[in-house]
Amino acid sequence: MSSNKIGIVFFSKCGATKQVAELLAEGVNSQLPNSALLIEVLSSEIIEGRYDNDDKLKALNSCDAIVFGAPTYMGSPAAQFKSFMDATSDTYGKKAWRNKLAAGFTTGGSLNGEQQQTLLSFFTLACQHGMIWAGLDVSKHIDDLGLNRTGSSIGLLASVDEDPTSTNNSVNANDLKTAFYFGQRIASLVQSA
Repeated sequence: MSSNKIGIVFFSKCGATKQVAELLAEGVNSQLPNSALLIEVLSSEIIEGRYDNDDKLKALNSCDAIVFGAPTYMGSPAAQFKSFMDATSDTYGKKAWRNKLAAGFTTGGSLNGEQQQTLLSFFTLACQHGMIWAGLDVSKHIDDLGLNRTGSSIGLLASVDEDPTSTNNSVNANDLKTAFYFGQRIASLVQSA
């Protein structure tokens, strides 16, 4: 493993998931400068239903931690990200991600939308790879930081603000602050490993 490299691999159709990924990377870099590696799954990299970018997959092999991110569509990860998940089967066979730290986040258009199912998909993927899962350790219910308004401990759930007066569909401000914190947490766990 390389020293202090944290991969954040994600798919984003409309920009919300990318916004969360970028804040998470900022949190990582605030603890471990220049250690976040953003890897975006692009629709153009999916050929006949299968993700096809060996360079990006190999880049994740050198990371100490990998964070998975995708929007939740119909109660599960977006198909583009599921395609990436399926393509990691070669990595699985080589045990290339074994004992790496893993975490996950998802975005949605509502507060629920079965987003937990997406995080459970990421958790299952991480377990199949023999990774060590890191969840969120804060909640508006248990501390005074005011973060993690949804109370999800498996990973970060984020949603687009439903403010009818808003001209841009951006991610809820609390969710973005939680993403930054989550990045810091993951970096701290990598440092202490």
